[in-house]
Amino acid sequence: MQQPPSPYTWAFDPAAILFLLALLAAYLVAIGPLRTRYQPEEPVARKHIITFVAGWAILALSVISPLDTLGRYYLFAAHTTQLFIIITAVAPMLMIGLPDTLGRKLLPTRRLREAGRDPLFTVIAIALFNLLILVWHAGPIYEAALHTTGLHDLQLLTFLVAGVLTWWPLLTPADAHGRLSSPLQIVYLAAESLPLDVFGIFTIFAIGPFYTTYALAPRLFGLSVIADQQLGGGILAVPGNLIDVIIMSLVFFGWVNQIERIQRERERRIYGEDASAAAETAPAEAPIPPALDGGAASPQIGD
Repeated sequence: MQQPPSPYTWAFDPAAILFLLALLAAYLVAIGPLRTRYQPEEPVARKHIITFVAGWAILALSVISPLDTLGRYYLFAAHTTQLFIIITAVAPMLMIGLPDTLGRKLLPTRRLREAGRDPLFTVIAIALFNLLILVWHAGPIYEAALHTTGLHDLQLLTFLVAGVLTWWPLLTPADAHGRLSSPLQIVYLAAESLPLDVFGIFTIFAIGPFYTTYALAPRLFGLSVIADQQLGGGILAVPGNLIDVIIMSLVFFGWVNQIERIQRERERRIYGEDASAAAETAPAEAPIPPALDGGAASPQIGD
């Protein structure tokens, strides 16, 4: 077996670096020179640029830092950490970083922009997300990706595509109205990663190693091959679900606040109309009659 590189080696893969540079350059050109053609009067908000560039930087670090080396040659837990970062942090940040105008340009038809609200599309997104990830973790395919740089790069790109797919119904570019409604978002978050969670749990309780590369690799940080595999399974199953629960809570309370706001506006409108109608139909006040003789004396002229 070939001697693996040092676990602290940076993975300066030319293809990965070229892809990263092309991705950043395409974004900067799209929001810069090209924007003057399709939306010259609407500037790009700074928050979009910061979010996209931050997501790109996290992607770059996860791909070329020693984390990639650890995941390819030493630790399954490092690989699952890299996977978690790409699908949970990088993919949504890149999508949030797309301005609405750019999103509409990338999705020129209304059908594409509203695909995220289609129940069939959400089912397809769930199926493809889990299928793409699980297929790459099948023993022979996974081992081939560990030892072939081209396949490894394709694997990471597939993870990014899977991350975009799973976030699409929640963060559809170009139009917030093209996203799932709040109740369906909650259902979607509860269901979208169930197959991957099952794989993570199965990995935690497996009694033998899945992958030969990790079984033969030098042990690091005092982790046995089984402990490393269990930790990797925990990273697949636990943090993502915690994030899903947090997002579900935010969506739920945002939905409740929206319902209450709509109800208050409806009541304000109804009661305002009732008050106006009552004011229009109320009889005019009767004039006060002059004092009678038995009342207070009226002033007399010429006394």
